[in-house]
This record gives sequence, structure tokens and C-alpha cells, in this order.
Amino acid sequence: MKKIGIECENLEGERFGVGHMNVQFLEALSKIPGIEKKYKFVLYFKSQIPKDNFLNHPVFEKKIINNGILPESFNIYYHILLPYYHLKDKLDLFFFPSYMLPAFFPPTKKAIVVLTNDVWWEAHHGNLPFRYKLSYRLFCKWAALRAKKIMTISEFSKKELIKFYNLPDEKIFVNYWGLSNEFYELEKNQKNLEKIKKIKEKLRIKKDYIMSVGQAFERRRVKEAMEAFAKTAKDFPELQYFVPCIDKNNPPVLDKLSAKINKKLGREAIIRGEYMDRKDMVYLFNFTKLLIYVSDKEALGLPPVEALKCKAPSLVADNELTHEIFKDNAFFVKNTKNIDEFSKKIKEALTNKQKKEKIINNTNKILEKFNWEKHTKTILEVFDKIA
Repeated sequence: MKKIGIECENLEGERFGVGHMNVQFLEALSKIPGIEKKYKFVLYFKSQIPKDNFLNHPVFEKKIINNGILPESFNIYYHILLPYYHLKDKLDLFFFPSYMLPAFFPPTKKAIVVLTNDVWWEAHHGNLPFRYKLSYRLFCKWAALRAKKIMTISEFSKKELIKFYNLPDEKIFVNYWGLSNEFYELEKNQKNLEKIKKIKEKLRIKKDYIMSVGQAFERRRVKEAMEAFAKTAKDFPELQYFVPCIDKNNPPVLDKLSAKINKKLGREAIIRGEYMDRKDMVYLFNFTKLLIYVSDKEALGLPPVEALKCKAPSLVADNELTHEIFKDNAFFVKNTKNIDEFSKKIKEALTNKQKKEKIINNTNKILEKFNWEKHTKTILEVFDKIA
């Protein structure tokens, strides 16, 4: 039986990208018949064990590794305790989904680390606080140098990582994430219409809306999207733009900008928020006119794919990655800083019914590669080769 450790602090508290993906990967593992006969996955937590039911599967052993003696610190948990427990628990392999390899990871031991090009970009060109940029610069590079294998999530990301870290091709493998079962096309029946009506009332959405989601790093051009929408709004006087995005601009700008735009337009054209319940998100995706997710740097960028699963089109950046994912089955903006071009593309996405229909008709072709069963099969094959 293979004993494999998995770093799981990203499952604690509110979950964002890595946490959402890790929890779905673990759930996919729990659905494999008889997996507990071949593997034992030891899940390491910093402060608390989440209450997800699938974590009770016998394939998982769960541990909170802060022993109460050392301070409850992420750095102590990640860089000291995880390497210690790797030795103590006699693991065959350790899987790190959060981009970094711990500073004191034993050089003779084996690790697989998830690494993406957008994290490299944030570390070197983004506006994260310096301590985060420094951590990513040091320990992502450490992962690139010392991990047995690097997993990334698109061909474009692999291409960039090879360039950034001078990696040999055989060290890195591409494994597309799957899509959550939380997102699917809803029937437009009375029950669901009543549900979206209540959600919209709660969020102050009066009629039709477009939306953005995710953490609003500068590279994701939410600020520019809001300015572009302001120029488009006169052509759609009842349309609102819902932006439940944590503002990662430094300093934050989105609240002041939305207030300024709303004042100029004389209505609440832009609705700001910080964090969206995923149970509501499936309804919002199903009834939105458009998802705007225009990012200059992504390794994958799942929200447009999740929205498409709900039959909602997206406006995305016109780059190599988005064409890898969508071919031409999305609306594209080339110059993401050009507000006039951005505005025209929003208008096109809202009015070009023929292209929207084509995008929706090609949904299955786009989504077929994003499958948790495929993802899990691929990573278990790598585990078997290395452990």
C-alpha cells in the first residue's frame, strides 16, 4: 500500500482557487471503488479539519499538525511541520497543490508540486504584498528545482514554466482540472425562476445583469471592465454589472470606482461584493447575460468554463491560453487596457446572438477535457511511477 501525504491547509475556512480544486480532487479520489486497498492518503491541516462528508472515507487519514507548542503560523506549518511529518509518518510521496515546496523538505524524499505560470507572474510582476511575492519567488523556484515532478494545468502554462524555470520537458506534466458538479444547466422551471428572483433581490439586481467572479488581481482587468461597462451602459439602461470580487489592486480601487460610475450614471449600474456563495453561483451563471473574465495571465482560468457549463458565454482575453481552451468559442478582447475596445467587445457579446448560439452549441466539445475522473486517473498514474 502506498502512503501519500497531501497538504490541505487550503481547505480550511473560505476556499478560493486551490482550495476548490483540491477538495474536488479529494472527493474524486473517494469515489474510486476499492481505492483504500491500494493507497492511504494522509491529509495535513494547520488548524481545523473541514466537515465535508467524503473526508470520512477510509482512504483518508486526517491530521492537524500544530501540536500546541509552536505558534500557529502558516510558515511553521508549511516549512517546518510538513517536512517533519513527512519523515515521521514514513510517507512514500508528498503532494503539494499550493505551488511551493517547503524550505526544509528532505532532499532525499519525493514530492509532486502543482505549479502555474500565473503564480510566477504574480511573484515577479504583480502587486501582491512583498512578503507573498518573496515567498512565491523563493519556494516556487525551490519546487521547480527540487520536486520530483511538476504538475501544471494547461499546455500554455507548461510552455511558460519551462521558459521561466529552465525545466526539462519530461519533468512537467499537464493535467487539466475537472469541473465541479455544482455547475450545470438549470431547467427554467418555476422553482428555479423563483430561486433566482430571490437571489437577485438579495443582491439588488433588478433585471438583466452581467458579472465577473474571482479575486480581482490587477492582471484580471476588473477595473478596466468596470470602466468599459460604464461606456456601454447608456446602450443598456436597465443592465447591471455584478462584481463579487475581492479587490487585490494595491491600493484597492473597485469600491470607489463603482461609486463614481454609479453617481455619473444616476443608478446602481455596478453592484460590488466580496465573496459569493457557490450555491448561489450556479443560479447566477445560468441567468447571466455574460461572464467577463479578461485576464492577461492565467494558467487555466476556470470560471469561464464553469459558466459555459451553465450555458453562459464569456468575454475573455485574446491570447494563446484562451484559444487553447475555447478555440473561437468565446468573445475576445485583444487590448485589455484599451477601454474603447473593451467596451465594444462587451456590446458585441450582448448583441451578437448568432455567435452566442454557436458558443452554446459547442459546449460539449470545450468541456470534454475538464473531467475529474481523467484528472485523477492521470495523477494516480504519476503517483504509481514515483512512489
